Amino acid sequence: MQEQKSVTFEFINVLRYPMMVFVVVHHCFFTIEGWHWDQLPTQSLGSNVVAEALLFSRLLFSSLIQFFYLISGYLFFIHLDDWDFKVWKRKMMRRVRSLLIPYLLWNTLYILYLIGPELADCLFHGQSYESIVAWISAHGGLRGLYWDGRVLNPEAVDMWGNPASSRNPILLPFYYIRNLLVLSILTPLFYCLLHSRGKRYAPLAVATIGILAFLFVTKTSFVLSGFSSEGFFFFGLGAFFSLNGIDLSEFFYAKRKLIGIVTCCLLMVELHYGFLLSDEGRSLHPFYMLFELMTVLNCTSWLLKRSNGNRLFAFLRHALTRWQGTSFMIYALHAFIILDVTYFVNQLCVVLTGFYSMRMMEVATSYPCLVLLLFALKVFLVVSLCMLASILLQKFLPRLHQVLCGR
Repeated sequence: MQEQKSVTFEFINVLRYPMMVFVVVHHCFFTIEGWHWDQLPTQSLGSNVVAEALLFSRLLFSSLIQFFYLISGYLFFIHLDDWDFKVWKRKMMRRVRSLLIPYLLWNTLYILYLIGPELADCLFHGQSYESIVAWISAHGGLRGLYWDGRVLNPEAVDMWGNPASSRNPILLPFYYIRNLLVLSILTPLFYCLLHSRGKRYAPLAVATIGILAFLFVTKTSFVLSGFSSEGFFFFGLGAFFSLNGIDLSEFFYAKRKLIGIVTCCLLMVELHYGFLLSDEGRSLHPFYMLFELMTVLNCTSWLLKRSNGNRLFAFLRHALTRWQGTSFMIYALHAFIILDVTYFVNQLCVVLTGFYSMRMMEVATSYPCLVLLLFALKVFLVVSLCMLASILLQKFLPRLHQVLCGR
């Protein structure tokens, strides 16, 4: 049992860093004007190599958040030998340190980052605080800033400067932490419904997973912010594996070839329909995310198996796990710098081409390769700066780094 846990933790460590890098890839995509799903012209697909490449980069690893839900549900119950209120209370106290405190700190830092210049004028130049109060009110007050401001203020904008269309805290990527806090509170319900109590796949547990899968596939939404059908399903699936002693790294591996073929087929169909640009693409996307996640898990299991005795795969394994300690800082900090890095890349594009790079449709026709290189440069700069901040904090302010990362 201890060996299985060790393999599982290694399995998670291999994926944590690359998954977080792809979070940045996806968010860098959204800083390109005209490339939001509702704005991207479908006629460019199939005829524009830049559109295809960037769309593929957005589609690849689109199950990122689902992976972290799955792992969170699995880890919550992995060391569980018994269940009562004391066990739940002990685990929730750990979540206060690992989830709630970082959630409050990072959202507060982002608020200060946004209102910093005006706050400085109020503190040092005697200006009125009315503009700051008005800004807080426009975002729904403290509840809106820290929980679901998009409900209270539909006119608010997100971290990319685009109109917000979902109910999220001011630091948008932290909606996952918010949802995870809700899921953690509800873990007694998950335990009652998903624990087979010695029986192999008890009917109640299987039925519960089936219902949660239906809610996910049908994209069922909830009125309360923090409740997510994909969160319930993947967190529940991870809890189901953990509670019933199923090895996460081996469960899908026996069917890896079939799962890989289905994933590739779904990927081609998604690209054909333009991903989320069509009703067909939106309907198929939950199935693609599920099979893509299974494929990622299978590829990781394959890498771990091949790394024993093979220097090349052992090196790759080491490379993927070496920087996993910077993952949370990449996740939290990239929202602060992504627009500044985008501005720098835009200016570089002006110098090289005379075009403003955010007007991607204008640049892509004349400089398709340059556009892709600038996009890769933006991802590289954002990730590198976040990693540098994490490394410096670990070296000079290790205690602060631990608090910010929930350790």
